[in-house]
Amino acid sequence: MSVPATMRVTKIPSMDLTMTNLAYCSPADLHHFADMGTELFMALLADRVILNLAYPFKLDSFFFFFRFLYNQAKLIVEQLGLNNVERGHIALNGAQRRCIKVSSGDEVSVSRFIPPNDFDLALLKLKLEFVKKEASRTEQVDAVVLSNHLKKIFMNQVMSSGQRVTFEYHMTAYIFTVNQVIMKGQENSGDVERGMISIDTSFIFEAANTSSIKFVNQHEAASSNILKGDVNPQSLGIGGLGEQFAYICRRALLSRFVPLQMFHKLGINHVKGLLLYGPPGTGKTLMANQIGKILNGKEPKVVRGPDIVSEMIGKTEKNIRDLFADAENDQRKRGDQSKHHVIIFDEIDAICKVKY
Repeated sequence: MSVPATMRVTKIPSMDLTMTNLAYCSPADLHHFADMGTELFMALLADRVILNLAYPFKLDSFFFFFRFLYNQAKLIVEQLGLNNVERGHIALNGAQRRCIKVSSGDEVSVSRFIPPNDFDLALLKLKLEFVKKEASRTEQVDAVVLSNHLKKIFMNQVMSSGQRVTFEYHMTAYIFTVNQVIMKGQENSGDVERGMISIDTSFIFEAANTSSIKFVNQHEAASSNILKGDVNPQSLGIGGLGEQFAYICRRALLSRFVPLQMFHKLGINHVKGLLLYGPPGTGKTLMANQIGKILNGKEPKVVRGPDIVSEMIGKTEKNIRDLFADAENDQRKRGDQSKHHVIIFDEIDAICKVKY
């Protein structure tokens, strides 16, 4: 039997189920969306969002293990109202309906979704806020603990760019917006829209402007996200400079993989800059530009030394200060949670002349 082309939208029958980000349907419809060989049921709704499907209460599994309690279980389910998703209907929570732009009672197009190979997410960037906005409320959230919680409750679920998802964490209802998705092996692709959460997915959080959520251990949670996925030097187009590239990564980047708490205990200082020198045409500018591209953080600033120099007194110094202004402001506002800023000076000898 084929997948129904459209289904009628209804509300999720239980408040507890609204925090799962699952869509619910009748068992008569559920098998249409099965991914054979797995325990996944997925549907693409309105060509916008991919949701995992389930049935509010799996009587067949309960019946298999506790056959003698089947009649009592069925009675309890009916009394609680968990068994009322009719055939041809799909139950969505409020955030899902708004994302798909439908209301309860509307018809929505549905189709079975089979996840392709290499569909796992490497990184999710999320904006977090409270479901119930309270002006006086502040909350400190451990990014490491929250990352583990999200992986546990949303494992094997597909997240799309722009999607909003509600969930419960420490007895508090939150909602996050997916700002960016980065898939394994496609870190440099700008057209990635969605991917599946796996055990290796990492998270980067930011608080919505309207919320007073503060994150701790953000760098520890995303310590593996300094680089945009697995870096293959051969794919960077830097020929014959493997030794130099490895030295730069070891000196400049290795300390940034150390968890923040251990970093402070060991008294490690990050390398804040490197000077690449050599004759013209040996790949200095190419290497600097390629390293800037593989780093997670702000877009690298690339400047030429002669462009900074000015004949006006004090203007050269001001131009240099302005280059570092964004990084300094970010550090003042966010401290250790600030993003990485990279400034690439080309032809720096125009500024740093030899003093006799």
